[in-house]
Amino acid sequence: MTGERPRLLHPAEQLDPVERLWRELPELWRGPIIGPGIEGWRKISENGERRLDLTGLPDPFPKELAWMARWQAADGTRSSVLAMNQLANILRRAIREGHPVPASMLDMDWDTASALQGWFYATRWGRLAPHGSRARLRVVFRFARLALLARCSDSPWWTLDYWHPRCDPRIPLSTREPLAQYGCSPGDIDVRWLREGGKWYLGTMLEAGTLRWTTVSQERMKCLHRFDRWLTTTLDDPAEILGDPATAAEHAAAFGRWVADPANRSDLKRRRAIVIHPRLINDDLRAVAELMAFIAANPAESRRILGPSPWERVTDMHAASWSRHVSRIPQQPTRTDQHYVDDHALQQITTALPLLGMPRHEQMTITPSPDGAPGARQRVRRPPGDAHDPAADPHRPSRQRNPHLRLRLPVHGPRPLRRHRR
Repeated sequence: MTGERPRLLHPAEQLDPVERLWRELPELWRGPIIGPGIEGWRKISENGERRLDLTGLPDPFPKELAWMARWQAADGTRSSVLAMNQLANILRRAIREGHPVPASMLDMDWDTASALQGWFYATRWGRLAPHGSRARLRVVFRFARLALLARCSDSPWWTLDYWHPRCDPRIPLSTREPLAQYGCSPGDIDVRWLREGGKWYLGTMLEAGTLRWTTVSQERMKCLHRFDRWLTTTLDDPAEILGDPATAAEHAAAFGRWVADPANRSDLKRRRAIVIHPRLINDDLRAVAELMAFIAANPAESRRILGPSPWERVTDMHAASWSRHVSRIPQQPTRTDQHYVDDHALQQITTALPLLGMPRHEQMTITPSPDGAPGARQRVRRPPGDAHDPAADPHRPSRQRNPHLRLRLPVHGPRPLRRHRR
């Protein structure tokens, strides 16, 4: 993530975006002292009754930090009062002693904040910043600052260097997105023309509905990260892959061999796979081929959006050469002696299928039949806000399992659903 400041919004009344966000805050959240009078402050603050003191800070820091604290509370996490108070003290001391500081939280990424914190501890106490203090301050720069960047940008959401639906509601999601709580970092791609082209391509595919968020964030983005590492570690000039189309097949084959090596795919902290499945290699090759095909099919838009770049040399021949290296995988039966579902597990699955489409205010109780298999099903409707509806409890954790998806099975009956070995 580069931490570059986004282009700012300019509404009709010429309000600065930070000023606009600050005016939208409730009166008690505007500061400079935040905490007194706010209902349930102890529940939404990580430090009990301690107040957030933003006095003495130059604009726009008080307004930005006030909005970030409010966003944390609305997001369901507690406001980082202790970390923000320390950041305010660091900024006051740095400004008083003439130490350079960024002009705004939009310009202050985590590396800058960490350096300021290290300077603060070194000059005031003559020691390094403890791990706990760094961890608390790091929380402020994870989601709250990313949400501030997204709200202050007038560019498309895909131009940012970090994508997360939690921080940017502009990111389109499907109704039942399985991994909507995950983000991805296109800004970590080192090759600039690949980074900008990948952003445009994946953002367009997501908005068009061709790809879903889970595919973009957990598959295609990782494929482009591997492609970026291959370009920077094996080629003197990464742009040469977009040169002579006659060499495209050679480059595709070399990339395929590179991603087939487990050492080039896995994080050093994780257990490396012994053999890479051909389907994973195909995913990497397909991601690059479809990116090339997309940009080659839209040359005018590419020049307008990406500007002068090596993408001007990409052709359909490049994309076709990379696509031809996607291998065919023979169809194999999924039911083998090692992996199968027995009759009782199949009964459990089919009996519980109606639970998937039930509204949140309904629940179903499944009672076992005399032979131990799932039997009668009874559907219970509860009006929203009913006292027995756990979803109506404001203190219910947001990540708790849906309490309505209950499947009552015999305690001493057949074994639960799992994979068996003969």
